[in-house]
Amino acid sequence: MTAINLRDFGGFTTGSGSVMKTGLLYRSGNLQKLSAAHHIAIGELKLQTIIDFRSLEEQEKSPGTFPGSKKVSMPCNIDEITRRRLRPLLLRRSADDEIMDAIDSVYKEMVDLMVQPIGDMIRIIIGMGNCPILIHCRAGKDRTGFAAAVIQWAMGVDHDTVMQEYLKSNEFISPKISKAMKRLRLFTLGLFPKGNLQAAFEVKARYLNTAFFVIETKYGGLERYLAAGGVHRKDLDKLKSLLLS
Repeated sequence: MTAINLRDFGGFTTGSGSVMKTGLLYRSGNLQKLSAAHHIAIGELKLQTIIDFRSLEEQEKSPGTFPGSKKVSMPCNIDEITRRRLRPLLLRRSADDEIMDAIDSVYKEMVDLMVQPIGDMIRIIIGMGNCPILIHCRAGKDRTGFAAAVIQWAMGVDHDTVMQEYLKSNEFISPKISKAMKRLRLFTLGLFPKGNLQAAFEVKARYLNTAFFVIETKYGGLERYLAAGGVHRKDLDKLKSLLLS
């Protein structure tokens, strides 16, 4: 469902030839203000658990619950950091590179901020009766995109495939950017730089590559990153047993 950036993030083949099962793990943007069609489609997924990575402030404004599913809050507050770094750049002309540098810097910090939520998420996934699970944040592209990518990496999905899945969120973002751009150009009498909004809201390969680089260089690799969140080899074995076929 492109309208809310919802998709299954299983179904991918790993380097060992196993396949991530479908129907267990989903990702999306905010579940608030769903259409009737969205309610029906999501209901058919039989979700047992919804994991919300949004900040507590975001969750208070827009609860994002779904009937019949248990909601688990795992806040990762990158909102204020992102706003503070983007605010002086958005109206500046030819600021695309600076905007992308700013978001890159947020991703570097997000790796640290997501250590515990990632660990908690994995413990919920391998817990009895918690799947199918949906993970989400506001747009389902940064916090959620990173979390989904970590799971796929841990399962042995190759880097290019993980990246393609991460970048798929732009199919959801692009129409929203076009609508927002029309409003902003109207309100600013055409002065809002066209490229800035695209630079600020699209996901880029460099962002996920930056996050993975931090995991490799600061933590010493994925296993040590997961161990920092309390996930150890026995937990990864359980995760693979559950998610791979």
